[in-house]
Amino acid sequence: MRGFCAVVLSVLVTVPMAAQSAAPAPAPASSNEAPHIISLSHFIHATNKLDATIAFYRSAFGMTIPEPRVFASEGAALLNNAPGMSLRLAMARFSDGFGFELTEFSNVDRKLGLQGLPTDPGAVQLILPVRNVDEVVTNVKKAGGEILSKANGAAGAVEITTPKGKARAVIVRDIDGYLVRAVEVPAADATLPGQVQSGVSLSLAVKSMDETSKFYRDVLGVQLEGDSKFQRGKELAALYGAPADSEFRQTGFAFPSSKARQEFIEWKGMKRTPFQTRVPDQGAGGWVARVNDLGTMHKAMKTRNTPMVTPEPIWFSKTTWDIFVSDPDGMHLELFQTIPQPAAPKPTN
Repeated sequence: MRGFCAVVLSVLVTVPMAAQSAAPAPAPASSNEAPHIISLSHFIHATNKLDATIAFYRSAFGMTIPEPRVFASEGAALLNNAPGMSLRLAMARFSDGFGFELTEFSNVDRKLGLQGLPTDPGAVQLILPVRNVDEVVTNVKKAGGEILSKANGAAGAVEITTPKGKARAVIVRDIDGYLVRAVEVPAADATLPGQVQSGVSLSLAVKSMDETSKFYRDVLGVQLEGDSKFQRGKELAALYGAPADSEFRQTGFAFPSSKARQEFIEWKGMKRTPFQTRVPDQGAGGWVARVNDLGTMHKAMKTRNTPMVTPEPIWFSKTTWDIFVSDPDGMHLELFQTIPQPAAPKPTN
């Protein structure tokens, strides 16, 4: 691993996408608790050519990513409502413990070459802490990526204000059109040379913060925190490559049992074109999380006419009840509930 890299990845095996599909079973009973997210499993990123994307992240960010494998179960096809679909994936995890899944779909209709601006509603952005942002810029260019941030009118890293103070950052586009924000962090944040303990998160540009807040509150039981008022900031505008006089507002939430966050940002003062993808499309992103009461969440989704990739929850495995849906801006959310198997009867003498 290179010294500038902010993340450590290794094989992750205990996730829904690694389960085996099973015969249909009755829906589990509703929980006595209010619906909520229990934990984050992993972020997702659909690619055009999986091997090329793995090479990009190894070269640009120094990531250690396992070799891809074929997903043999029919569970992924059921989840994506696409009979006959095939899938290759490379599943890895950050040092915080949650995963990063790179996927390549085949035998299914998918769109290639999609690209959204960081300010477009629906644009997903992975946030990575890095040791040296200038090395990231150099390596991203060499690996075929694009620099989107504007420093004094030219493509490059900019200085922004973070909860921990000033930091240099850059937003880049990988070879699939997927957006990544690299934020330079001090060596004091490292647990080992070249490794950062935490700070990997996801950001989403939204059309309406009010609508987004209502969805996450009413369906997922999440309260978003942040300033509801629009503000101006040349630093963030430069980071996003947005007009200097544009306005924005930000909210977000921390995933339970994780140091990761989901951030939301709404922009105004420039043209914004909704950026919509489907799960198999090149550059599509989102996340997978375990929830406590998928049945109640599903009812709330139907009441809201939420777009659902999986029309009804499916049994992904004997213990995993699962669904793929889209939030108000089209970010893909895989929500699963783990149902414990009944204990085997004790033998009698």
